[in-house]
Amino acid sequence: MWESSAIALVSAVVKSAAKLWLGDRAVAADVSASAIDILQKKALSLNDKRKTKLLFANIEDRVAAQLLPLLEIEFRNLPENEQLAAIDCVRLTFERARLTNDDLFAADLDAGFLYRHLVHKFPEAPDQQFLSDTAEQFYHRVLHECCAYVVQVTSTLPGLQNEALPTLLRRETEILAAVQKVLANLPPSGSPADFAAEYRRQVVATMDRMALYGARLTRATRLYPLSVAYLSLSVTAESAGSIALRSADRIEQVLPHSNRILLRGEAGSGKTTLLQWIAVATATGQLDTTVNWSRLTPFLVRLRRYSEDSLPTPSKFLGEVGRHMADEMPKGWVHEQLREGRGVVLIDGIDEVPEQRRADVHEWLLQLVETFPRAHYVVTTRPAAVPPAWLGSEGFLEVSLQPMTPADVRTFVERWHNAMPADPEALIDLDERQRSLFTALGKRAALRRLAENPLLCALLCALHHESQGHLPENRMELYEVALKMLLDSRDVERKVKDEIKLAYAKKISLLSHIAYWLVRNGHSDASYGDVLRIIDSKLNSMGEIPEGTQAVYRHLLDRGGVLREPVPDRVDFIHRTFQEYLAASAAIAADDTGLLVTRAHLDEWREVFLLAVGHANVGQRERLLSSLLSRVADPRTRAKLDLLAAACLETSPELSKDIRTEIQRRTSALLPPQDFASVSLLVSAGEYVTELLTHSVPRTTTSACAMVRTASLIGGPSALEALSQFGGSDDAPVVHELIKGWARFDREQYAREVLARSPLLNGHLDITSPDQLVGLEHLERLTSLSCVFEHSRSHGRLDFVWKLRGLRRLSVKDHGGYDLPSLGGTTVTDLMLTGIVPPEPLDLSPLTEAKCLRSLRASGPTDGWSALAGVLQLESISLNWVLWRSRLRKLGGFPGLRELGLGHVHDLVDLEPLSFLTRLSSLTLSECDALENLRACLTW
Repeated sequence: MWESSAIALVSAVVKSAAKLWLGDRAVAADVSASAIDILQKKALSLNDKRKTKLLFANIEDRVAAQLLPLLEIEFRNLPENEQLAAIDCVRLTFERARLTNDDLFAADLDAGFLYRHLVHKFPEAPDQQFLSDTAEQFYHRVLHECCAYVVQVTSTLPGLQNEALPTLLRRETEILAAVQKVLANLPPSGSPADFAAEYRRQVVATMDRMALYGARLTRATRLYPLSVAYLSLSVTAESAGSIALRSADRIEQVLPHSNRILLRGEAGSGKTTLLQWIAVATATGQLDTTVNWSRLTPFLVRLRRYSEDSLPTPSKFLGEVGRHMADEMPKGWVHEQLREGRGVVLIDGIDEVPEQRRADVHEWLLQLVETFPRAHYVVTTRPAAVPPAWLGSEGFLEVSLQPMTPADVRTFVERWHNAMPADPEALIDLDERQRSLFTALGKRAALRRLAENPLLCALLCALHHESQGHLPENRMELYEVALKMLLDSRDVERKVKDEIKLAYAKKISLLSHIAYWLVRNGHSDASYGDVLRIIDSKLNSMGEIPEGTQAVYRHLLDRGGVLREPVPDRVDFIHRTFQEYLAASAAIAADDTGLLVTRAHLDEWREVFLLAVGHANVGQRERLLSSLLSRVADPRTRAKLDLLAAACLETSPELSKDIRTEIQRRTSALLPPQDFASVSLLVSAGEYVTELLTHSVPRTTTSACAMVRTASLIGGPSALEALSQFGGSDDAPVVHELIKGWARFDREQYAREVLARSPLLNGHLDITSPDQLVGLEHLERLTSLSCVFEHSRSHGRLDFVWKLRGLRRLSVKDHGGYDLPSLGGTTVTDLMLTGIVPPEPLDLSPLTEAKCLRSLRASGPTDGWSALAGVLQLESISLNWVLWRSRLRKLGGFPGLRELGLGHVHDLVDLEPLSFLTRLSSLTLSECDALENLRACLTW
């Protein structure tokens, strides 16, 4: 049987992956060497040796679970002896391989390159095993598949060079789950010649990774599959004239509205991660149920790579998945995908291109859209980088990523703690740490504001975990403590030894020098050579460091966790926020207050200025802000600078009364906001803005919406007061904003103080979670409610309707079931039940006590409706999957019936029994097998 040969092949595949993962070229070059044996020798105890062997045995099980079904299906008509010969040939190829090619150790390794490397190295392998032509095809198919497994296993295993083997072994369950997840998420494979299938797999291999900041982690982050760590966030339309989005709309709910989306989001809000998720979701078919977004080929373009270079042509769009894929791409392949509407271009970071080049980016985008109008596009930017409607003429829907709601924060914190490995030796109760963090967030408003940002929330989780519950009060302190942890304390606490002894202050100085150089030159990244020159120039002023420039650079890269090499020969910061914080520190150290003020209006300098105010001493801070306020500028720039000054109140621990008063006076003059462009700057100014909003009177709908959004995003008690003045507004866009803001407050208090008198949307409200039922009883004008509980499988209750005395129309989709008896005695007149999955019919007979019911609609299979005849005075009925042959006459129990809808009818041949329904004015038949035969029956 071929199973034993297949198991031997799996073992060879995992051993090859272990060699690459070990990162030792000497081991990789030695055919006889076993990386697993070498790892066992690193183990200090017999138990760790056993666990090492068991870890890789379990990885083999995961690989076998993927490979064996493929072997059973592919070439199943091939004689068994030829199957065995082909499988053994693949095994021998891996066992003989000396994986020493530098490209195999490069960051952009892909399965296709490994496959081609092995085929080139052993071209005679099929002939040596005397494979037939068909068996040789089988050999190449299996070899290609196994190369994908090698790459996935290698890239999923955590870095060993900086993390002790015993620590990894304690994470065995987590590691195995991650390996299993990435293998299962591989898109369907094709033949080695199927470039599209290979490309989709490479997209998943390179992008199905999310950096989750955590404690005691190699290089400050641990990589998790996006499907495990990704949290979908809410978005909102940029203007009142845009499409009406619901309060809980996530990006996947917005995609069907447009094939072209411009997404704005603040630093750390998750823009890049979202694009990666779209890339993986389209490559794996997760969006197949989303209209217009099924089975697309994703192309991710990070504009930071082109801050100095020419913007890429479509043939260069494969750069993010590795140069080897680009080299093997069929001529014109990307153009074909885009031209036929099968491609989605994901363009990340308009703000990471210098402002003077954004016109070029705009023109480049226009040409793309004009040349490939059927393609899909998602473009991201920070809010202030481009003006409103920047791509409006090209039909782009503009939406903004919203801060995480309290429910989002809770989910994020839970996932973070679930992702952290339990460490028995550390004597840390992760559940207790999680509860402690929730308590701290509940008590401290400043922490809640920080936690609304995904990046800062992850840092809060990590710092809370590392510091036994101590948490910073503001952004400046948070960044400072985070950098201290990343650059210094992690290695001290973990007793990591390094040949280079570089003090924390010197690390900060070097990194700040690099960051400031990048900002001054308008770059998001730099070449390896440029970074070496920057370090060398700084080292000359720091005294003797005998290790040399290259050694210092490697130390900062490997041990710091702040710098990275995203692609060969390019260096950038792990997150732009750290770059801006460090650049601000360097600017203040150099006393470059004049430069900061003259460039403060530029988007790429806004955060640097804001953080520089926080770094500055009292005298520097006074000079910065007084110079900013007195700077001569045109009205539009003046408003931008005044809002920036207001935002600086957050990072100013000490400020003279005169400057603070002047900032508040100028901010008051900018209120109410006239559009959404200024909202983010107002929000960053903090709670005092909401006090000013309370006394502002908007003159337009857009201004009112911007006021509501500003107050909602700031939050706090004064925000509730500011929002309450809009509670009675019957302007639909304003009501939309009020409902979207609900999730950011205590739901019952918000319903009572803000929405109690609101007309809602003609009395209607949509909710998507049982958590949103809280406070509905305070909504005096609520008459229509739609409940879609798709992700709340255990709810299944409707007793909340008893509190809603004004409710008339109710629509329910609940995977937890339908609690129909609870509707007895309520005021509901119109009931719609959706999401009932056949073949389980829903029993409608409990509705006999719902005496007010006049309209009943159900989209799924039902039963027991006849019990309602003669009891309820129904005027409208729409039912599906009902056996009608002998039951039509029972409709006589509803003499006032005016509308009747029958769906999925397969046994109805005669409608004559309906002739006695004298008030019937509308009959709808759908999915009716005998429809043609029934046309003759409609003469009555």
